[in-house]
Amino acid sequence: MERLMQYIWQHRLWMPADMKTVDGRRVQVLDPGRLNTDAGPDFFNAKVIIDGQKWAGDIEIHVRASDWHRHRHDHDPAYRSVILHVVARDDAAIQRPDGQTIPQMRMECDPGFHHSYTALVGHSASSSLPCASEIRSIENIHLHGWLDRLAFERLHAKADRIERLLRRTNGDWEEACFITLARALGFGVNSDPLERLAASIPLAAIGKHSDSPLSIEAMLLGQAGLIPPADTSSSDRYASLLRREYEFLARKFSLTPLDNPGWKMARMRPANFPHRRIAFLSAMLLGGFKFMSAITSATGTEEILKI
Repeated sequence: MERLMQYIWQHRLWMPADMKTVDGRRVQVLDPGRLNTDAGPDFFNAKVIIDGQKWAGDIEIHVRASDWHRHRHDHDPAYRSVILHVVARDDAAIQRPDGQTIPQMRMECDPGFHHSYTALVGHSASSSLPCASEIRSIENIHLHGWLDRLAFERLHAKADRIERLLRRTNGDWEEACFITLARALGFGVNSDPLERLAASIPLAAIGKHSDSPLSIEAMLLGQAGLIPPADTSSSDRYASLLRREYEFLARKFSLTPLDNPGWKMARMRPANFPHRRIAFLSAMLLGGFKFMSAITSATGTEEILKI
């Protein structure tokens, strides 16, 4: 049932007139967010308007509202950024650790729809898809047209994202390129936290210390909250150097570490761990970030591929 509710939320299959919190406030969804298949809230980076006020954050979905406590989300800092709790049964009020009540919305699901959804997605990987026999009857021109349209939709979605970044960076292409590259290094699982990390540090500030690997790593790892805390029993000299360097740079550039960035490390290869990806990004910043300049000065496809 919860998977069906996630599907409805992700693909906007609700009736707008039914979008109200349990206490009667109107809910408008601007962006349902990105589905999360790992630990943490069900959808990241959603945008909703509740009773005229715009909110940006995460969405959590449960069959019963009381599952929030049953799953101990009230003790997990990863759920502090939840802005809306979507439930099938409103059997409990949910609060953040600071005592603030999280808006809650009831999602009604027709039993017939639930049965159809289960029939479509409830197949094992070894069995054939429910639509396998129908696909053969579709003419190639329609299939190729559909695939072409999906490709263009994806391309336009990426272009729209970069245009939004350009507006946020006041038309600074190099900064937009830096944030886009950081997001790409997240490989989906950590793309949102890496984008937030890159956006939290002015590229000009990094440029002033682009000759120092220690300063760049300290700035990025410190903002990411990945520098180990001070421990008198620890003999890790490099961690101590990073801590001291970040404290200095944070004061110099008025930096504030990300609040609950939501890094994921489960079910991934060590090379994709966030601190390794950040170290890779740090290496690209050494000597100054001129990635966009290199792209625009390229004279052919081979140079682009080499970059």
